[in-house]
Amino acid sequence: MAFNAYSVQTPEDLRAISRQHGDIQVLSQLSKRELASPASKWTSRHLVVYRLLSYPEDALLSTLRTDHDQRCPVCNDDQLLPQKLNPSRKALIEENPFEIWMKSDCELMQLQGGFFWVALSRAAFPELSEQTRTYPQRERKPVERQGYTNSMVEIDGSSPILLSSSEFEADMNDVDEDEHEERRGKPEEVTVHLVTCFLQYALNVFLLQPSATLEGGVEVRPRVERRGSKAHIAGDIIVTAEDDGGICHMRRRRLGWEMHHPCIALVEAKRAFKKGYFSEKTGSYIPVTSNENLAQYLGEAVITWKGNPELFQDEYSPLF
Repeated sequence: MAFNAYSVQTPEDLRAISRQHGDIQVLSQLSKRELASPASKWTSRHLVVYRLLSYPEDALLSTLRTDHDQRCPVCNDDQLLPQKLNPSRKALIEENPFEIWMKSDCELMQLQGGFFWVALSRAAFPELSEQTRTYPQRERKPVERQGYTNSMVEIDGSSPILLSSSEFEADMNDVDEDEHEERRGKPEEVTVHLVTCFLQYALNVFLLQPSATLEGGVEVRPRVERRGSKAHIAGDIIVTAEDDGGICHMRRRRLGWEMHHPCIALVEAKRAFKKGYFSEKTGSYIPVTSNENLAQYLGEAVITWKGNPELFQDEYSPLF
């Protein structure tokens, strides 16, 4: 099944995809219904008129690279940096607990970082039911791709022409995902809970934030509450968005805490990827973000940024 992920990287690419959508280029060419659509309903047409350029996936965002290189306590000696690691709480960079799927929540909670392992087990493994489910068996055939020679066929005196892994697009149905129907059917709240627990562990257990113990001190922590935003687009059109939580900046007061910035990062959770490509390096299929999901991420970013100008000035830039 053919699948073309949004991969516009240059203005020339943008003009080409614009022609595929009837030469759509500016917001005014969208219908009023499209203009007013909430972020959850955005499509690839929004990607075009908002002129989104995408770049190859990297380990770090360019805006964070310099800060990471200079201040990351994992990659550098944390004794020389203002950010410190908790030396006794490094479970996130060690081996997973053995047979995590077989352990009870009670057992997992006794482990270091137990709340995270419970969330991971709940999200990663399907719940078994008493009813035995049978799945249709499909004949597995090698996928024929132009320029690729099946490695199972021996060719004397020559080498196959290999494409880059990014060009090996494939329907995730080619992967044996039938057995994971229960996992795909889990609600998004399970994913949100896992992400929140991971952020909680990384920010508030693995990383020490000593300034948070003093009045007036600050702490970066996960934001569990969903937060909605609205913005005026193309004049008087009101567009809305709601995230699934995020990372916030809290300031300590005499009798509690005050949220100083709610949107250092936003969380937008999904159940499962439906598409992927085959990576020769890892020998596995890697999920690809669909155009619809990418459009929704863009909508969340644009509406949050445009709807909260007081939050995004010099000190912060939104990360999603």
